[in-house]
Amino acid sequence: MTGDGPVALSSEDVDALLESVDIPEGETQYKFFRPTAAAVERWVEYAKGSHDCFYLGLTDIDQKMRGVWPSDVLVVTGRAHSGKSAVLLSSMARNLLEDPNFYGVIYTPDEPEILVISKLYALLYQRNLAEVEQALRVQDEAIMNEIEEAKHGFLDRVKIFPSAMSFRDMSEAMRECEDYWQQKPRFVMVDFLEQLPGASGYEGVSTVLKGLKDWAETENLPVGLVHQSGKGSTRGTSRGMDDGKFNADEYAILQLNVFRRRDDPKLSEAERRIHSVTVSLDLCKNKRPPCHVTQPPIDYFMDPHCGLVREYLQSDIPEDDRWVQ
Repeated sequence: MTGDGPVALSSEDVDALLESVDIPEGETQYKFFRPTAAAVERWVEYAKGSHDCFYLGLTDIDQKMRGVWPSDVLVVTGRAHSGKSAVLLSSMARNLLEDPNFYGVIYTPDEPEILVISKLYALLYQRNLAEVEQALRVQDEAIMNEIEEAKHGFLDRVKIFPSAMSFRDMSEAMRECEDYWQQKPRFVMVDFLEQLPGASGYEGVSTVLKGLKDWAETENLPVGLVHQSGKGSTRGTSRGMDDGKFNADEYAILQLNVFRRRDDPKLSEAERRIHSVTVSLDLCKNKRPPCHVTQPPIDYFMDPHCGLVREYLQSDIPEDDRWVQ
């Protein structure tokens, strides 16, 4: 335009103006981008031994895994009734006993809340549940006081959600736990994969596994996922990463195969007696360098009275075949 009206800016004028404009710090909200420096800082924190890492309390396995880090998914595979849940529940009980700041959440559409609570109590106090229930029927004062102690102590630091929930609802439940405890949980157990919404068939299981991996990263928590073996699973031995049906290892950082050697039909009578109280763990996938795995699997003691999983001692070897099945 001419005269006293506004003068149009040339392209050179626009470039000159833009060169002098800085985006105010903190005002830009990226949808996907996060500076890599933040991930470096998290790595250094965990590598130094951050308390946010979760340890099973089984020395050899823990040394190889170097802990389950926040956002990791540890997939625990095995046949039905092979001890998968017992391994994770034992580790949670151990953490509750050793760390007063440990809090855990269990999503378990597979079992009712009171059953999981009773199992945790048995592990914490190394009690035989049949004997405990008999003591409760006669109102044994010592047992009743012990349970009351657990109710307001150890077991108040665990929350069990016994119904199948969407990932959105799982996150909402986490917020409620954090509000109640005023603490962030340190470990999440999911028992088990096939009971989660949508986990049907290869595509369903794959989608849910990916969803759980994304959820673990969003919540920034270590997660232990129980997953049933495929029909090709061999009794009494490990099939490694092939053990979980529908590619159980697809999105796992760590995969732990659990089995009972006592189920191997080829065992001798002496071997069957020794392994009547063992559970064997095969860390068959470990993506954290130097990627150590178990070769061969490691045998641990599973207490036949309470289900506690720990190191197998010489004194644990049965003198007779009372536990042989």
